[in-house]
Amino acid sequence: MLRASSEEALYKTVCEALTTATPFVLATVSIAEAPPARSLRVIAAAGAAIGYIDELIMTWDEGPHGNGPAGRAWRFGEMQFNDDLASDERFGPWRERAAAYGLRSSFVLPLSLPGGAIAALLSVYSSRKRAVDTEQLQHFKLLGDDLGVCIEVLRSRAALQAALEHRERQDRELAILHRAFENSVAAVMIMDADSRIEVVNGSFEALFGYRSAEVVGRDPALLASGRHGAEYFRAMRRALSTRGSWSGDIVNRGRDGREIVCWLSIAAVRDSGERITHYIGSFRDITDQTRVTEALWREQDFASAIMESMPGIVYFFDRAGRFRRWNRNFLQVSGYSAEELAHLHPLDLVAPEHRSLLRERIEAVFAHGQDVVEASFLTKSGRAIPYLFTGQRLHYAGEDFLIGVGIDISQRRAAEQALDSQIDRLHCLSRQVLEIQETERNALGRELHDSVAQDIGAVSLNLTILRRLLPDPADVALTQRLDDSQSLLEDAARRLRDVMVELRPPGLDEFGLLAALGEHARRVARRNGFRLTIEGAEPEPPFAPTVAIALFRIVQEALNNCAKHARATAVHISLDATGDPIRLEVGDDGVGFDPALRTARGTGGMGLLTMTERAESIGGRCIIVSTPGGGTRVQVSIPRLGPVAPG
Repeated sequence: MLRASSEEALYKTVCEALTTATPFVLATVSIAEAPPARSLRVIAAAGAAIGYIDELIMTWDEGPHGNGPAGRAWRFGEMQFNDDLASDERFGPWRERAAAYGLRSSFVLPLSLPGGAIAALLSVYSSRKRAVDTEQLQHFKLLGDDLGVCIEVLRSRAALQAALEHRERQDRELAILHRAFENSVAAVMIMDADSRIEVVNGSFEALFGYRSAEVVGRDPALLASGRHGAEYFRAMRRALSTRGSWSGDIVNRGRDGREIVCWLSIAAVRDSGERITHYIGSFRDITDQTRVTEALWREQDFASAIMESMPGIVYFFDRAGRFRRWNRNFLQVSGYSAEELAHLHPLDLVAPEHRSLLRERIEAVFAHGQDVVEASFLTKSGRAIPYLFTGQRLHYAGEDFLIGVGIDISQRRAAEQALDSQIDRLHCLSRQVLEIQETERNALGRELHDSVAQDIGAVSLNLTILRRLLPDPADVALTQRLDDSQSLLEDAARRLRDVMVELRPPGLDEFGLLAALGEHARRVARRNGFRLTIEGAEPEPPFAPTVAIALFRIVQEALNNCAKHARATAVHISLDATGDPIRLEVGDDGVGFDPALRTARGTGGMGLLTMTERAESIGGRCIIVSTPGGGTRVQVSIPRLGPVAPG
């Protein structure tokens, strides 16, 4: 007992001493567990029959497992002696188990503290019946009293050691708290229950400019800036009274009069009776942070003002398609609330037929930086509105976003449709004018052929007859007059033939387009002195008359331009009717021009427009390719199965 350093060591030593060179084969020490368990738990054991305690069930209630020696010893606080376990009815739950380990008798000794409380139970088992007599039991009772005193001493010693260790921990913690208090970057102020300052740390002195001696014993109101009303401080006191803490922004004033914005946290300290004994306040200077925050809010307000002032809708979403910001116009146009919009994807707001296109353009923005697309904006009501959407990639806070503007282009679309309609009408009128022009040319050509040409021929015949009727020798002056008249008639006939050719190519219907083009081009080349090359073959089957005359007139106009403006030395004409589309080209090596510049200035001339209109009238297309000093090429293409007007 004297060498024991703890209760556990004492119990183990006692059990080992009782089972060494004695008739006892098992000794255990048990303690009771509080309700509702009411069980007896073995905490120390020794002896040859130690296996007996494995899964041993003992209680200290009045049930079957609590009516054995240990349970009665705990309940009544008296030694329980049983010199024949096999015959004791109350030992029934453990009889077979005891017999298996050869246990014949036992006694249970309560180990009571000097005050009378039972600390533990010492149970001793023997392999013999009546292993101890009355005198020996008395000695064991004395042993139990001694053990109780020893347990009390050990517990007192342990309590003292624990108290010393607790005091040492408290001292260390207080030292740490003191160092933390003094070295805290936050300004700390401790007040008593009457809110009088008891102590402040160095950070408090540095922040507010007051020395400790100047503030101890004073009310914290010396820091008041006057920015907060009475209700502000009443709310603070209510929170401290009900919750025990309060925190929030507060504007204080330092010793030099400077305003200091702080984040103040106050906690109430209570004693065991829940009475408030102290208040601890911690100040963190957020003056600069507040200025930055206010600047950020101003920037945000400025950004919001810009967004709200933008025409159309403004949107801002991340790579996952989550909307982060939008303007009011977005909500008004879409018909969705802010809560609904926050759960929508940008593709939910476009017509289904445009979603694939918009997905590609969104990916293009994140990949390349920007893009623009036209698509139908789909409102909550299902209305589809033509919109032009812009997208710009924005890298912010380590993340990529798309910011853009959507503009309603309904009016532009309507204007474009109206313009297209007007253009179609102009094309139609132009085709009608060309048709009327061609009809008039045909009529005029027939009239010239049937009347004027016939009359010129008759006059020429009459002049010939008159020459024959003159006497021989005829009057020289009269003969010269007749020759001169004949020459004038021949010139007039040639000019009339040229006009008739211009009005209606004579070989177009009989010999085909290429032959008519060749005849006309050679005549123009002779008059203007440029080299001419023609390549191609007559189309099979032949072109419809309207197609043939339109292509002829285009070449005719191109050759006129060569003669009047190009100053060309060589002209090349090619007709390729073997493929689809059919291609016709007239090229020269003249001075050329800038088509874009001439179109921008409105000086393109009716000739260029006429060629374009004629090509479009037969379902084709005419392109003028030219560069200053690089000649000009007129390129016409018509589909092989293009529209053909009746001839």
